[in-house]
Amino acid sequence: MSYLNGLITGIVLSLFIAILSPLTQWIISYVISPEYFPNVIKRSVELGYYKSVAEAEAFFNYKNFAIQSAIGALVMGILTTAIAMIFIRTKGSKK
Repeated sequence: MSYLNGLITGIVLSLFIAILSPLTQWIISYVISPEYFPNVIKRSVELGYYKSVAEAEAFFNYKNFAIQSAIGALVMGILTTAIAMIFIRTKGSKK
């Protein structure tokens, strides 16, 4: 496999994972731990990270986390692929 073939495959896979990441974030946020956002909002205001509940709510919400997870999956997937292909690629065939 050439570097370019591996890179293209990794980008396609990263796109697929990025597309699915909002669904996985929804499952985490609403099915697995539905109290996460209210708890983290309350605690971040108590600790002084945010001045008000409204400020904390503007950051700690499903929409922000879904966007962050999709972008993060895409960027990290492409970066990981680019680095991994340096080591995985095969040289020309030997006869």
